[in-house]
Amino acid sequence: MYVSSYLTLDTALSGVEAAQEELDTTGQNISNENTAGYEEQTVNLVESPSLDLAGSGADGAMQLGTGVNATGISNSGDPYLDAAWRTQNATATAATTSQGFLQQIESALNEPSTTGISTQLSQFWSDWNTLADDPTSAAAQQAVVDDGEDLSTSFNTLSSELNGPDPNNPTDPTNSSSIAGQVNTQYQDVMDGPTASGASGGTVYNDAYQISSLNYSIVQAQAAGQSANDLIDQRSSLLDNLSSLGNVTVQNNTDGSATVYFGGVTGTALVEDPSGIAPGGTVPPGDNFGSYSATPGTAGTGWVGAFQAQYATAAGAGTSAAALASKVGGTLGALIGLAGYSANGFGSLGQPIQTTATSATTYPTSVLAGTPATELGTIGTLSAQLNSVATALINEVNNPSVSYNGTATQTTTGTTPAPTPPATTTATNGAVTLLHNFFVSPTTADSGNSAANIQISASLQAAAASGIIPNTFTSTGTYPTATTGLSNVQTSTLGTAFAGNYSSDNDVALDEAGNSGGTADLAFASFVQNVGSLAQGANNSETTQSALQTQITNQRQSVEGVDLSNEMANLISEQQSYQASAKVMNAFSTVMDSLMSVVGQG
Repeated sequence: MYVSSYLTLDTALSGVEAAQEELDTTGQNISNENTAGYEEQTVNLVESPSLDLAGSGADGAMQLGTGVNATGISNSGDPYLDAAWRTQNATATAATTSQGFLQQIESALNEPSTTGISTQLSQFWSDWNTLADDPTSAAAQQAVVDDGEDLSTSFNTLSSELNGPDPNNPTDPTNSSSIAGQVNTQYQDVMDGPTASGASGGTVYNDAYQISSLNYSIVQAQAAGQSANDLIDQRSSLLDNLSSLGNVTVQNNTDGSATVYFGGVTGTALVEDPSGIAPGGTVPPGDNFGSYSATPGTAGTGWVGAFQAQYATAAGAGTSAAALASKVGGTLGALIGLAGYSANGFGSLGQPIQTTATSATTYPTSVLAGTPATELGTIGTLSAQLNSVATALINEVNNPSVSYNGTATQTTTGTTPAPTPPATTTATNGAVTLLHNFFVSPTTADSGNSAANIQISASLQAAAASGIIPNTFTSTGTYPTATTGLSNVQTSTLGTAFAGNYSSDNDVALDEAGNSGGTADLAFASFVQNVGSLAQGANNSETTQSALQTQITNQRQSVEGVDLSNEMANLISEQQSYQASAKVMNAFSTVMDSLMSVVGQG
């Protein structure tokens, strides 16, 4: 069998070319050490087919090696490590998001402090005690009213910081700076649909658009026999980013594309395999974000329609906000856990919906009016507890347990101050019920927002503003009407003409002072403890999940990332391989020159 004289040269040349490919790839790795999503690349080397020679070897024909071939360049990505990292990334991001908002709630509560509600409650009860010691003191009366105003204002402020000044209308722009408003805004930013052509919507839509575009390019490149490694790295980076928003499941397809399931939705992919889908249109092939329903309560299309339907399914099953948050994962899950959800959608804060499609490339969005959460999140639960504290305070102060003349009821007449209470004052079982309360309760239509609406009565505010005058019912000395009645502070101190009809003229003040450490104080202490426990739990969770994220990041980096020490070692090895192959070529050249010289002389 004829063997080319240049076989040795070809063999050495293949070594030079392979070493050059490796040197170029190592340089690429070093250059992209800090590039987000970049995975170390490795040249795939395989032995060239050997040349069989006829002979009498033990195994038959003898073989001559023909060198090495570089068949391509592979990324070092590990799909199992990638999946584990993204799962942990969703968990860690959710913990960080929850921690941030709970820290805001804890800061707004401002406990313990010299200006917090706990201190104000203590001072308020102390004011009543001081008033009982000196019932006719205008200063003591004024202190009760002023500190009552300060206390109600603190409840109003804390409620506003949680939900905004208009809790009955969650999407009111005035609520945007509240903690709940910030949750709503962040949810909108993540979940908004496209507002123009291209990747120009919310974060989920933008990621889906770009992943779909890369999918299509990867499929096309690989079908043409071209390397798609850089495109794969870009897609990996986007999938990492998407995993911070919610749970991600990636299915790698044989054509090089990736099918992506997201946010707890298992039956409908956010990004589909673009194989066989013709390019064109306003979105790339495979993008299945879809669109919101134009009619509240009806189904949308694509992934977002399935995501909305997930709310209704969870609500029907009575799934807690925390359980749904865990299923969705990431930032979205944390926001659901904070705001809660209803069958129609996200929390009580509103949700983006597609209203119309004015063109093939424009999908304007609007905000659906807030739907009350049927499954309360952390903010809703804390708001309800704060309202319970305010209600307890209102009931304690407005319903003093004071008997007069030892009788259960007393009816009198008169339109001017008299030795007996007016006809509009009643008593049941010896307990005085005053028609004019110290604190004004919320209206029936707004009964769930006590903390937002608690305030002292208008007449006391007017009296305090004008300066309380002892021994008179108001600053003008006029007798209260049948619809306003007497306030607690007026009955116990200003209405001293009634002293003969009460055990003493300071009975109400003594009763109010006795509320120190009572229902309202205990309820608020429980509220503070709950906030503190939630905040501490969020801190612990964030610390734990971040540590786990660091561990798996290091493990992933050790497999997929660029290690400069290894790359420098590779450079030396590859340089030596290049030089060795080059020396063989040089030696072959020398031999051939000598041979040709001898042949020429002959």
